[in-house]
Amino acid sequence: NFELVQKGITEFFRTGTKASYFTEALKSYQLPHVLREHMEKVYDNEEICILCSLIFDLVVDERKQGVTKESLVEMVEYVCVSLGIENERVCHGAINLNADILIYIVDNYPDIPASRLCGSVLQAFGCPTGDGFDWSINLPSGNSPERPKPNDSNAQSFQILQLSDIHYDPNYKPYGKADCGEPVCCQEDQGEGASAETSCGYWSDYRDADVPWYLVEETVRQTKTHEFDYVYYTGDIISHRVWQTTVENNTKTISKLYSYFKDSFDVPVFPIFGNHEPHPLNVWPDDQLQDDTLSVKWLFELAAEKWSNLIGEDVKETVLKGGYYSVSPRPGFRIIGVNGNLCYTDNWWLIYDDVDPFNQLQWLADTLKLAEDNNESVHILTHVPTGDISCLQVWSREYRRIVERFANTITGQFNGHTHRDEFHVYYNSSEPTQAVGVAFNGASVTPYSSSNPSYKVYHVDQSTYTLLDYEEWTFNLTLANSQPVSETPSWYKLYSFIEAYGANNLQPAEVDKVLYKMAENHSLLDDYFRFYFRDGDDGIKNGCSETCHKENLCDIAKAQFGDHTQCNYFME
Repeated sequence: NFELVQKGITEFFRTGTKASYFTEALKSYQLPHVLREHMEKVYDNEEICILCSLIFDLVVDERKQGVTKESLVEMVEYVCVSLGIENERVCHGAINLNADILIYIVDNYPDIPASRLCGSVLQAFGCPTGDGFDWSINLPSGNSPERPKPNDSNAQSFQILQLSDIHYDPNYKPYGKADCGEPVCCQEDQGEGASAETSCGYWSDYRDADVPWYLVEETVRQTKTHEFDYVYYTGDIISHRVWQTTVENNTKTISKLYSYFKDSFDVPVFPIFGNHEPHPLNVWPDDQLQDDTLSVKWLFELAAEKWSNLIGEDVKETVLKGGYYSVSPRPGFRIIGVNGNLCYTDNWWLIYDDVDPFNQLQWLADTLKLAEDNNESVHILTHVPTGDISCLQVWSREYRRIVERFANTITGQFNGHTHRDEFHVYYNSSEPTQAVGVAFNGASVTPYSSSNPSYKVYHVDQSTYTLLDYEEWTFNLTLANSQPVSETPSWYKLYSFIEAYGANNLQPAEVDKVLYKMAENHSLLDDYFRFYFRDGDDGIKNGCSETCHKENLCDIAKAQFGDHTQCNYFME
């Protein structure tokens, strides 16, 4: 049927005819949720790449023939619904939100090849990239100078709280429909659950649900039972109602959370953007774009004001340029907030121009060189992990080069985005068994995709600013939802890294030893799997097979997308 579907789509775009053989073929050729995450494990990737190229080429050809945006939107919507990719209102909403961007790109990029779109947006499916997506930044010569190491037995420390991926949902409906089939469930306009089993919980739900405001308040209340000097917020405030965002609603939601942080925490808060903050989500147009209707200037201006207020220092200059900043909250210590969403493959603007957007990576390298010269230790906050399948390969490679060059200056890296408790180890490309960096993920407050809500508290050496340990705190969502709503969730310490894995601290060389232990002692991989979902009942119910363990170990050892060197090493 694949050949008939290709033929039918071509005929439909060329003539507007929905041939009977085409509608018949569509009955047995469906691609539900193909554009959601991790679907490369579900579908025939080659077929998906062929379909992507076909549809994009048809759109470009029809546009050259003078077909209007409205007609193209109608055609793409029909294909989206007919292939079962999403339901009618999600296809309609998402396509209309993004249509102006894609039309702009098609109109302003002469002879754009399909590989520009399919090779980036569908990187996870392995679609060919053609000759594009290859560039490099300039790094200073030399190696990262040696820095003092922490004295584990006698280290003076302070604490940092990491919160990530709250995804506050103003439309959350307790006891609403949990099996809705849309990108987010438990919405006011989706109706009630048919039974107790298909109804959303009061506090939230494992089944693609986000966070009601009272869970935001409860989480912040719980975090304040700890002592900490700083808060890192590693992005994603907006819910997964991706087909119906507006600048007005995003502004309101973002402002509400930042104001609540300011009122709740009496210490500096260091936020960064998640991919959900723009409207529409994921898109970060080039700073040379002249069309204000497509700009994210509104978001940069909002953040420039709110972040300066939360941090306690003016960060407007670089935030207005590209959503990133650098501050030194105490002598010898620097925090750099990176807009890591610029590597996210769902960012349509990478099709138009992928070369170091906003000049950010070059700025990062230059800023780290100044920190190195000033003998500063640096923590980097970035939303999308660079080893993630959805981080553009060339961006991922260049970021890794930066980590390698400034390995001893960078003493901590903090990610979000995946909603998973995971970490990634960076290795020296010229000495592949030498670990040079580690990025720790803050997991998420949202239980979206099968996890329990959580946060982390890091212990940081007061003189070297290296990470000594962290604790992760969580509560069981099933249990919390089974109790009367007047009872607050029972938070508990899930684990401490050094206790769980027998490490001395969180230095790259120590974390590297943990990977060797995991390769030999698979009970540690069982623990990692549980922590990954924070013991979320829905996430851990099927257990983790040997294949699952291998994939997890590979992911830990992979900090650059597409580089399997360390993965292969640990598999052996």
